[in-house]
Amino acid sequence: MPKLLLFVQLACFFVLKCNLGAFGQSSNGLNQIFSNKDELHAMHYSIHLTSINETKKTIQGYTEVALLVKTGPLPTVVLELASLTVDSVFMGNNKTNSYNHIDNYLEIHLSSPAKAGDTIRTTIYYQGQPYVDPSGWGGFHFAGGYALNLGVGFSSDPHNLGKAWFPCIDDFQDRALYDVYLTVSDDKKAVSGGKLIDVRKAGNNISTWHWRTDYTLPTYLISATTGKYELRTDTFNGIQNNIPITFYCRPMDTAKIGGTFTHLKSILQCYEHHFGPYPFERIGYVGTPGGLGAMEHAANISYPFSGWTGTTENEWWYAHELSHAWFGDKVTCSTASDMWLNEGWAVWCESLFREDVYGKEAYKKNIRSKLKAALQTTQIIDGGYFALSGIPANLTYGNTVYEKGGQVAHTLRGYLGDSLFFEGMKAYLQKYAYNSASSYCLRDFLTAYTGIDLASFFDTWVLSPGFPHFSIDSSQIVKTASGYDATVYVRQKLLGTSKYSNYNHLEISFLDNNWQRMTDTLTFSGTSGMKTFHLPYIPAMVAVDLDEKISDATTDEMKKIYSIGEYDFPETFCSIKVKQLKDSALIRITHNWVAPDNMLDQLSDFHISDSHYWTVEGIFPQGFQAEGVFTYSNSIALDQSLFNKTECSFLIPYRPGVGHPWQPTSFTHFGTRTNGTIIVDTLKKGEYVLAIRAKRND
Repeated sequence: MPKLLLFVQLACFFVLKCNLGAFGQSSNGLNQIFSNKDELHAMHYSIHLTSINETKKTIQGYTEVALLVKTGPLPTVVLELASLTVDSVFMGNNKTNSYNHIDNYLEIHLSSPAKAGDTIRTTIYYQGQPYVDPSGWGGFHFAGGYALNLGVGFSSDPHNLGKAWFPCIDDFQDRALYDVYLTVSDDKKAVSGGKLIDVRKAGNNISTWHWRTDYTLPTYLISATTGKYELRTDTFNGIQNNIPITFYCRPMDTAKIGGTFTHLKSILQCYEHHFGPYPFERIGYVGTPGGLGAMEHAANISYPFSGWTGTTENEWWYAHELSHAWFGDKVTCSTASDMWLNEGWAVWCESLFREDVYGKEAYKKNIRSKLKAALQTTQIIDGGYFALSGIPANLTYGNTVYEKGGQVAHTLRGYLGDSLFFEGMKAYLQKYAYNSASSYCLRDFLTAYTGIDLASFFDTWVLSPGFPHFSIDSSQIVKTASGYDATVYVRQKLLGTSKYSNYNHLEISFLDNNWQRMTDTLTFSGTSGMKTFHLPYIPAMVAVDLDEKISDATTDEMKKIYSIGEYDFPETFCSIKVKQLKDSALIRITHNWVAPDNMLDQLSDFHISDSHYWTVEGIFPQGFQAEGVFTYSNSIALDQSLFNKTECSFLIPYRPGVGHPWQPTSFTHFGTRTNGTIIVDTLKKGEYVLAIRAKRND
């Protein structure tokens, strides 16, 4: 610690002593005490909750903490403890009155300064009503005969809430081992992380449950849950060990375990295959009262009663929490401002497990759906576009972190390719095992491991707000002696950012009339790029990112059409009605979440959407005829900019491509001013945009 900071801390301590009078009093008159977590490391907590009173909603107990002094001399120990009343403090075996408990901070004055390398052992006795986050999510809760902690609070700043039920160094970086002792009546069970050591009688009709961790955890990931549970067990044959599985649930939910967790072992196999062995003592789920949400406490996941349905409808939920064993528990974000390393990756894992359990198309479908949510509503819910790294404290658990974070993980996979991506992530998780990491740690590690410089990728996707948008501007085909040269020109637009992405890797696909396909990569920086590709055939379709590996500002889908009927492209606000079909067709609809190029607009009395447009691509056989059904809405964050205009009628102009003027189409309109559909009579390949005709004053 610098000498000046040490002087300031000592001065603050003696000022507090004079203002408060006797040591050991509490006060709400001061909002901050200098924490010395940088000088201390908690090696071990022994947490004893000797009373958990559901009627009064109080807890009572004591915690023994073994602390390592990292830098000295250290005159005081500062731990965090919220709301609860400190009854007494011991240093070693000796009781001391030289402490202050002010707001969330417990400051203990040492009889003599501790030196670097010293071990300090302190025991704090405390009781009272524990802290609950103002959001209602986080802290220590009592509900319906159950008591439990949730390790983070959405509204608290900082978010860590180990302090809600035991004194601790409460951040994402300090990791310790734990022994947890929970005393409850004999009609209840008490569950924590780690492994169950024993259950001992502690008096008439009460017992103490002792749990121990073999792996270090930050304070927000250790847990305490009590209630009338039934236990069901199983075993997962992992790639290194046979790992016990425990389900603590309400008696009424025991019959639902099999149906609810049908694919649990398959999901575990997926995660182990891609990320390495399951990293903790057991796989545990414990039922929790409604309204409190799920929480990834290590080896003891809090899983709401509403999730125990007996069906697979909520398996994404427990798969999300399970993935935190790797992303969040084994490797924890260094600070809340990098929460996407926990939550964004867990959201992406909701799609990854589907790939293993249900197939690649299920993965793509889920990614596509979540990308639509990220592009359509995240900036509205969060109040703007934000970079993932350095996210403001009030958005730590916002949509940007979850939804954009998941899309960035997916895009990184496409950027590196599966082999390098999964090998690199497995190595990263091992490198930072039982430690914390930042976005820069991930960037620098993967750069060194893969040999691919990821600075530009992280600059665009992690360190900047918004999304890039990629499209094919045009293509030219030239006959050569050995085939055809296709020169493709691509363009980059921006959504919610002013910084163009560099070293972009775009897959360009060329399909002939028989759907034979060739794919190659175009690399470019800035606003535009081009490359010439040699082909053995004339392409009938030239498409960018056909396999949807990049989560840019587009949502798209390609379908093979074999019969007359209606086909929905659900994430594009578009569907088609095939009227005539003599041979199979291939159709791709792209919803572009940026304004179309409007420089050649010939319809001066139109107001054309400045927020989105559609691209229709494909291979249409002779005789193919279809209607295009385009949806508009003022209520789903889509067309507000247009509805701010004064209009007299809707239109949906069409053009064959960039460089062509917009032209009217024949269509039918159904709906109101703010919600409805526009049906184009004859769907063509090209671009469509929603527009309104300006009201004339004459």
